[in-house]
Amino acid sequence: MAKWIGVAQKTAWKMGHAIRELMDPGAESQPPLHGIVELDEKYFGGKPRFKKGVTHKRGKGTEKQPVLVAVQRQGAVRSALIDSDSVAELCPWVERFAQKEAHLMTDENQAYLQIGKHFAGHSSVNHSAKEYARGDVHNNTAESFNSTLERAKQGVFHYMSSKHLPRYLNEIGFRWDHRIPTKKKTKKGTKKIVMIAMPVLELLYSLLSRALGRQIRRSKKGGIFSPITSKAC
Repeated sequence: MAKWIGVAQKTAWKMGHAIRELMDPGAESQPPLHGIVELDEKYFGGKPRFKKGVTHKRGKGTEKQPVLVAVQRQGAVRSALIDSDSVAELCPWVERFAQKEAHLMTDENQAYLQIGKHFAGHSSVNHSAKEYARGDVHNNTAESFNSTLERAKQGVFHYMSSKHLPRYLNEIGFRWDHRIPTKKKTKKGTKKIVMIAMPVLELLYSLLSRALGRQIRRSKKGGIFSPITSKAC
């Protein structure tokens, strides 16, 4: 971006985060997910340095930043940084993201067994037993979003700090929510639904409609922050 528009890399970096700030629709404008809602966690962090004879834990056994992901099947996505995968930590977020009438789909995380009692239904698959789908019971859509997060980290951003991670989640969630389901015929002649991005002008309209009251400022140390203000950028 810096090369394209002729600015310094730091300026382009700030502009990128300003755009990601616009991609946050705000909690008040996000309706709860309904129907089938899939839940999963994603852990962000760098790969530990190799040490001979040392085996590093994966997932929840690490000190990486956990993220809760809730996806309405063939619908919108919600995500939030969490401190742990405990019932006390997950329950408020799940109740905020999903309607009580929703049917939850999760993996075997024991916390979801307790949380699922507060919703219309709850089904799970046992990944430890290599069970990833049982008919319509799966959380593969949530894992697909997690894969999108991982590809963005590995192939585009390379590093996403916990401090700025919410804005990166804004961008990837914005792209996910602004897709159009389209029927496509496969080589075998069968039809399937694929998701394609909305036209660019529609994306810009949606993005700029969120500009009021949003801004990114430079900190005294050269970083950035989002002040709470009613003024437009």
